Amino acid sequence: MRFVKGFIFIATLFVWSDIQAQTGTNPQNSLLPEINPQDIEIRSEFRARFPGLRRQPILGFNPKPRVFRINPNRMPFMETRDEAVASIAITQLDRPAPPSKSTLKTPDRTIGLLRAGVGSFVTPEAELYAFHSFNERTAAKANINYQSTDGHLDDHLSSFRFFDGSIGLRNQVSEDLSVSGDIGFLSDFNRVFDLAPIFQAGIGETAKKEYLGFGAEVNVTQTKNALEGWELNVGVNTVNIDLLAGATRSGEVNEQNFNVDFGKYWAGRKLYETFKVEGSVRGGNYQYSGISSRQWIDARGGLEYRKMLNFSAHISAKGGIAYVSDGLSSQLYINPELKLRYNLRDAVIITGSLWGRPEMNSVYEHHQINRLLNTQTDLQHSYNSGVSGEIAFQPLEGNRIFGGMTYQITKDYAFYSRDVETQGGTDFFTFYNVDYGKANIFEFYGGITQQLVAEKFWFDAKVYARRLKLSAGGDIPFEERFGLNASLSYKLADDLTISGWSEYTGKREAPSSDEDLKAFVLVNGSAEYQITNRFGVYLKVLNILGQKYELWEGYEERPFQVYGGLTVTF
Repeated sequence: MRFVKGFIFIATLFVWSDIQAQTGTNPQNSLLPEINPQDIEIRSEFRARFPGLRRQPILGFNPKPRVFRINPNRMPFMETRDEAVASIAITQLDRPAPPSKSTLKTPDRTIGLLRAGVGSFVTPEAELYAFHSFNERTAAKANINYQSTDGHLDDHLSSFRFFDGSIGLRNQVSEDLSVSGDIGFLSDFNRVFDLAPIFQAGIGETAKKEYLGFGAEVNVTQTKNALEGWELNVGVNTVNIDLLAGATRSGEVNEQNFNVDFGKYWAGRKLYETFKVEGSVRGGNYQYSGISSRQWIDARGGLEYRKMLNFSAHISAKGGIAYVSDGLSSQLYINPELKLRYNLRDAVIITGSLWGRPEMNSVYEHHQINRLLNTQTDLQHSYNSGVSGEIAFQPLEGNRIFGGMTYQITKDYAFYSRDVETQGGTDFFTFYNVDYGKANIFEFYGGITQQLVAEKFWFDAKVYARRLKLSAGGDIPFEERFGLNASLSYKLADDLTISGWSEYTGKREAPSSDEDLKAFVLVNGSAEYQITNRFGVYLKVLNILGQKYELWEGYEERPFQVYGGLTVTF
């Protein structure tokens, strides 16, 4: 028993001494060397293995980290003043240049353009446009157009003058409300043509038509934003037309017209839809020699709805009613109109429309179309209904290829033909008059618009073929079945631009002639050179091929002509 107790005591002493050495409670008695913690180099290594990710690195883990050691005996680099100065280039020792002065300059604004010149057959021409801003809210504008000639025909007089102008004033009443007003005038004349000798003897020199007119209009526009606003337009005009054709065939027609138009548009409750309500009243009074005055009126109103679907389809539907009275008949019409535009692909656009609406031309509008009319012009409204479709390919901005068709039926379609008088059993044709009849027009067309080089080369062309039939039989007189129009502009330099335009008009039926009017080709060109910022010169040539042609049977148009003149910008 004593032996066992002695053995336990000795073992306890050995264990206690070992615990003291490990805990370090008495470092002086420890046999381990003293270690500085700064001398300890810590190395770590982490390896992660994921099945199926053999080649994909694991973000955030680096199995072989780099160990950076800093030399404890390093000396920092201290550059002396002499060394710093010695490294500076000699050119940098001078005073630095001050910053360049930058001042804002208001660019010169074009407030006027004058183009004036003269052409063959003593044909002066001038165009003037001017703009002046009184302040930030009020501005005025004016324009004048003038052209005249002594005539180009040898067998009878063919002089003319076109002279018109207008001045306008615009005031921005508030941020969203503007008021503008315009007044204008016209003073024209043109020769007609000689009739058969049996009639011309009583007329004397070639008959002459004179036009004198004045007009004024006021426009009020409120635009709250791009989708909400309204517009009101009120206008009046008066025109007097005199036919000077001797004592037997002279005549006069005068008319006074007015118009009131109002439209209001706003956004719908749903996205990408808008509404527009509009109404208009047009009317007039006209009188020519031998009849009492006649009145006409065209009043209509309707609602338009527009919607965009899926950013590819645009729909516009309009419905309304119209009342038209022309002194000969009165009628109430329904005016439907539907338009569809669909982007089939990024570069392919399909459009289609159908419509039905009445139409009414004034006396002066008829005489603008055909300046060989007599003054006994009776007005009659027409009703036009039809459908159209078009497909266009637009691969790039400014480049477009298109083609389509149009079919329309027009009741009381206005066309022009020469009056017939019988003397001694023989029919003689005199001046033109307005006739009306039911017409069917079917047209195919195609064209191209190209901007081959942006802001340098442009090209446009359109070709069309039409079937023009009157219900009474035959084609519509003096309207072509086939035609082509083309134009191009090329900017050779910043100051030099050349342009060309051409027109092909096919055969046209002429009831007053034994055969159709011949087809013709007109080729025209111009060049403009800007000498300075203010002055330039231009050259214009018309009917380069010298074609002899007639737009209306009995009057030969102008042959080859050359114009030249100056342009002034101020």
